[in-house]
Amino acid sequence: MKLLRWLVLPPVIVLAMAIAVANRAPVTFSLDPFDPETPALGLEVPLFLIILCSVFLGILIGGIGAWVQARRKKAAQAARTAPSSSALPALRDEA
Repeated sequence: MKLLRWLVLPPVIVLAMAIAVANRAPVTFSLDPFDPETPALGLEVPLFLIILCSVFLGILIGGIGAWVQARRKKAAQAARTAPSSSALPALRDEA
């Protein structure tokens, strides 16, 4: 696993650096779909920042989704393997 990480991670980092260097020009990041010329809410940021933040956000959302799915699967498996209450003997007072 560590060998795979050392084989994959450096090219990914080099690719991310190449994207950052090639896309340094500022662009308007706008959340106003009705007025693209003068948006009500717009920021001038480098394009690579938008790209890298989008990738990071996608990784974060995917990781959270995988974590939630694993917890649900584990809970369902625990519920299936837990002994049912009908299998337990009833406790009665013999007095």
